[in-house]
Amino acid sequence: MEIEDKKTPKIPIIESFLDTREMVKNPVQVFEKYRERLGPTFEFRFGGMRKTIVTADPEFLKYVLKDNNDNYHKSHIQVKRFVEFQGVGLTNSHGDYWLKQRKLLSMGFTRSRLAEMLPVQLKVLNDFMTDFEEDASKGKVDIHDQMVKFTLRSVGQSLFGSQMTRGELERFAAAIAEIQQFIVKKVVQPYLMPWYSISGQNKKYQDIRIKADQIVLDYVEKRRKDPGKESDILQLILTTPFKDSGNLMSDETVKVEILQLLVAGNETSTTAAAWAFYLLAKHPEHMAKIREEIEAVFGEEEVNYAALHQLKYTIAVLDESMRIRPPFWMIDREALKDDEFRGIKIPAGTTVVPYIYGVHHNAAVWKDPEKFDPGRFDSKQTEKMHHFAHIPFGGGPRVCIGQNMAKMQILLIMSAITRNYDFELCEDKEIGMHAMMLLKPDGPIYMNFKRVK
Repeated sequence: MEIEDKKTPKIPIIESFLDTREMVKNPVQVFEKYRERLGPTFEFRFGGMRKTIVTADPEFLKYVLKDNNDNYHKSHIQVKRFVEFQGVGLTNSHGDYWLKQRKLLSMGFTRSRLAEMLPVQLKVLNDFMTDFEEDASKGKVDIHDQMVKFTLRSVGQSLFGSQMTRGELERFAAAIAEIQQFIVKKVVQPYLMPWYSISGQNKKYQDIRIKADQIVLDYVEKRRKDPGKESDILQLILTTPFKDSGNLMSDETVKVEILQLLVAGNETSTTAAAWAFYLLAKHPEHMAKIREEIEAVFGEEEVNYAALHQLKYTIAVLDESMRIRPPFWMIDREALKDDEFRGIKIPAGTTVVPYIYGVHHNAAVWKDPEKFDPGRFDSKQTEKMHHFAHIPFGGGPRVCIGQNMAKMQILLIMSAITRNYDFELCEDKEIGMHAMMLLKPDGPIYMNFKRVK
């Protein structure tokens, strides 16, 4: 018996098209407007053209990302637009190739591996805090810019060891930001594709990509010739054979994977950490408790990886900040075959957007969702929580491979700064959201820092 098609609320094509300009500026604002009006699941046309089902229902997210994930591959955004600038790697591949890459690369992010990385991360942290002290003593600082500096060094050390210079990492960050902004334009304004080619914009951004690629290829070549004593992720990738064939990754594949890890690792940690400091500054009543917990856990002892996980309240504050401002605000998938979820027909080729920001702010899932309340992540509360109600790093088999490293980095920098400084926003104003691939602040977050001891 054929299942009756549940009528999904639809945004008219002309309305979707008229929202295109706003989608480039702030897609979250557009989606929130429709979610408030139509409920957690609705149909939208990207650029007025591509049929897309957007959902902030945690059960729907679970179905797409986990229960029936084999039928939902990364959408054309990842497969076409990202491959154009990134090549085929872990983040935009599927099937046996994806599984093979995932198994090998995940070896670089195990708990034991992260524990081994901690001394390097602490060295990065100590060096950063020296520079931070100097910057903070001069007056206001942009905490987002400071987090870019910290996570670039931290991720760079994890991937490349001591080889890559700070200047090279900063050039990477600038190139990544430019390319991602261009990709977003191509996604939400597909009707301008001919113009991007004629105007030379495609070539401009390809030239930026080629220069960044060459820096990585030069490092791969150097490391092949002289492995040295580095124990970073680059070394692991270069020296670990695939179990099925016994072959090593090619230089081209290493380049793609390292660049994708650098992009994802740096931007995810930067974004989550910047929002955490912003929200903590807006809710300073939590600072004293974090400080007390840090002293109780570490005292005068050296930080270790296991002890980081004892920072229960600090982790709750981070989790709540990632609920309100999740680094991944949405995920995109495409149905391979006709499907349905609870009466909603999903024809093959339909793009489905698990709308993470939406589910994190869904009043049917969270009581008073706009309130900043770390108590939501008390162990008694999390036991009752839907597994897909809070997924700042995505969910299912394709959950972000580096989420544990990102949390380690953020807890380190939150602990170091909160332990030593009181801080406040220079202006009591709301910082807007700039939703690209990740949910970034729409401008600087200026703050003042004052030493507490």
